[in-house]
Amino acid sequence: VMTVGDSKINAGIYIYNELTEMSYQMTMMYYQNGIKKDYFDQKVDGKAFDEYLSDYALTATKEYAAVVDKFNELGLTLSDEDIKSINDSISSTWDSQGEFYESEGISKESVKLALKGSKMREELFDHYYAEGGEEAVSDDEMVKYLDDNYLRYKSISFAKTTASTDSSSSATDSSTDSADAANEEAKAKRDEFLEKAQGVSFDDFDSIIDEYNDYVASKKSSSAADSDSSATDSSTASDDTSSVSDIDTSSTASDDTSSVSDSTAESSSTVDSDSSTDSSSSEPDPYANEKMMNYGAMDDSQKDTTNGKILKEVSGMSTDVATAYEDDNAYYILIKGDIKDRDTEYAKDNHEDLLKEMKSDEFQEKLTSWVEKLDIKVNNKAIKRYTPKVVYDKQTEYYSKNNNS
Repeated sequence: VMTVGDSKINAGIYIYNELTEMSYQMTMMYYQNGIKKDYFDQKVDGKAFDEYLSDYALTATKEYAAVVDKFNELGLTLSDEDIKSINDSISSTWDSQGEFYESEGISKESVKLALKGSKMREELFDHYYAEGGEEAVSDDEMVKYLDDNYLRYKSISFAKTTASTDSSSSATDSSTDSADAANEEAKAKRDEFLEKAQGVSFDDFDSIIDEYNDYVASKKSSSAADSDSSATDSSTASDDTSSVSDIDTSSTASDDTSSVSDSTAESSSTVDSDSSTDSSSSEPDPYANEKMMNYGAMDDSQKDTTNGKILKEVSGMSTDVATAYEDDNAYYILIKGDIKDRDTEYAKDNHEDLLKEMKSDEFQEKLTSWVEKLDIKVNNKAIKRYTPKVVYDKQTEYYSKNNNS
């Protein structure tokens, strides 16, 4: 599909890049918007789907070539363990999907080269930024990054009820009245918990969350008992359920550290704050109720999401002060913690993921510069032969013939 100096790049690598990104984007379309067909009528990053995929595959293949070239230039090598892992992955993939890849014009060797390229890219990143690297990030730099960008907070929420739509005005009015009553109850309950939280520190706010969780459990039990009683008024049971079932479960979850994006996005920079915690340990997680979020790295569109608006509210709050907040979805109590009380420990526990978060853009700039320095000649005839639509049609044809695959 292209030559780089005297080296030829297999067309299979280009098709593999195209197919992999196509599958990813189609999955995102489904989970975000429920799209199951007409993919080529959609846009990604402002481009028509087929144009986006063609551009992506071409760029990814050029970057593959640049990675291999720079990796060899620096005299780096993949370990025997890396090679074994890649070979094992190929064997497993080929057992289950080999025929499909071959139907697309992707050979086993092309997939192996693509996987080796991905591993080389990881090794190059570490060569520059990991401990002992040419441009290694110090512990102090990482802690400062956290202090400058991250927010630390806890929250509980009481979901709002939305009135159902109905063709008759009387039914609509009844539903609206019912929703208003449920929301007044939810707001009153939020204010009740807010009063209890006054003067409570960030650390001690866990006791408020525990009481909140008991309240949620009690409401659910009450709703279940009401639904089993023939004497229960159906509208009341419905209101009780709606006020509980959609409550923000983040108050009881472990750290939600999707560092940039909303919960529906692929967060390539997601950090597992409890990665160093032994799941078999009987010690309770002291951070189970809090979130660490990278607000500083959000762009304007991300800050305009429900999650982004909550973080904006948190960013302007004083620490250790429980605060009321409300949006279209719920009534909240938010409390902000001091990031400096946890920054050193968090940086240590999440060093690798934070490193990628800090340096991915800078590494991408290096990679782009490497591509520009290469003598790359693209085989446009091959590019036109392996269009996204052709790849998609072959996939559809294969699975229509192999329904059990």
